[in-house]
Amino acid sequence: MEPLKSPQLLDFPEVSTSVFQQVESVMRWLVEEQVRLHDPRQIRDYLVEFPGLIELIPQAVQAAKKHLPEAQLILKVYCDPEIEDRYLALYVRLPRYDERVMKCIKAAEEEFIDGLANVQGWLQLTTDFREPEVG
Repeated sequence: MEPLKSPQLLDFPEVSTSVFQQVESVMRWLVEEQVRLHDPRQIRDYLVEFPGLIELIPQAVQAAKKHLPEAQLILKVYCDPEIEDRYLALYVRLPRYDERVMKCIKAAEEEFIDGLANVQGWLQLTTDFREPEVG
């Protein structure tokens, strides 16, 4: 996991100051909420490209924590190896998995999925069935 670095507005010349501030605000919030960020630069770039997702991320994180309070949350940009597609993936990782996990993920997703209809980009709540990361 790459440490979160503070970028400069000069790193994103095409981005308005307000979008840049919103992206940085949600990135700080994610760190405060103990969401692990895999490749923060990629996440930041995705949010700059699809700023409509900025407001949905806290909803998704809060819904995941509500339905799976014991889960570790990991946010990354998923790049499909077979087709040219990428999206934000919020992974739920647990020490143990049982039949209720997918039901809880679906229930959490229902709390924010309607908001995705009105924005570009995508945020997927899912699991990779791995154990939580240590450290």
